[in-house]
Amino acid sequence: MDVRPSWRGLAGIGTAVLISLPMQHDRNPVPPPSPPPAADPGVGVEVRGEISLPPLLAGTFTATVKTWDTTAADERIDHARAAGLLLDAGVRWKSTGDCADRRRPYCTSLEAIRYGTLMRTVDLRRDSGCPVTVTGGTETRHADGRYSHGTGYKVDLAHNRCLDAYVTRTYRYWRTRADGAALYRAAPSDVWADEPTHWDVLFR
Repeated sequence: MDVRPSWRGLAGIGTAVLISLPMQHDRNPVPPPSPPPAADPGVGVEVRGEISLPPLLAGTFTATVKTWDTTAADERIDHARAAGLLLDAGVRWKSTGDCADRRRPYCTSLEAIRYGTLMRTVDLRRDSGCPVTVTGGTETRHADGRYSHGTGYKVDLAHNRCLDAYVTRTYRYWRTRADGAALYRAAPSDVWADEPTHWDVLFR
């Protein structure tokens, strides 16, 4: 018997093999997404918007994120950095003497203020939705003490209707100070003193 190879059969086998092979490469691969830029640890950021998710998690939501580092609350920062953080958050600061010299009582200085005190002021602006203006910081003229303006724990905040209403509604009345100022207490240990021209605020 004369046996001859069947090219038709071999072609069929070759075709079947080629069809069964999976695609190994895409000529135009999609690059992986770039990582988001690192957040500045010195700024409180509120993130709101639509976020794209994989099909199984599809949907949109609103997220609020606090990005300041609470473990650095006792760090002391200089006036320029402190003023920049306030400005970025929409918080004003002003001085009757139009100056920032810590040694002069008519100036408003943020030199060596606690990072935690400053960022709690930023949190207040966001949480209350009220205008916030710092009128007193670490400058001389304030009473001494462990938790005082000079040690970076206190700020003076100008009165306005919105802020006054927020404080008296949100925090509980505690007692009246010897000088007649009503004190409001916020857990765990923040104290707001209602002085004639401003709130004297202790952020601990």
